[in-house]
Amino acid sequence: MIMGSGNGFKFVYDLPENIKNVEQMNSLIYDYNYNESQRDELQGQPKLLGLNGPMYNGTRTLKSTGEEVVVIRYELPEKFTE
Repeated sequence: MIMGSGNGFKFVYDLPENIKNVEQMNSLIYDYNYNESQRDELQGQPKLLGLNGPMYNGTRTLKSTGEEVVVIRYELPEKFTE
């Protein structure tokens, strides 16, 4: 589980299973999201090379601490076939 914080929120990142640690995630960052038409939770979230996102995926409560965190999701792009 990769966690972060900012804008008054604590985050958990839901990433494709091939990204296993913070170093791998950080190596994919190419920009940060500042689209004012999107939710506050998405402001300042990293944009990751080759992945769709960031996307808001609700909130969850961590079993280990009982804290409520925001889940930020990234997905592999789907390839469409005819």
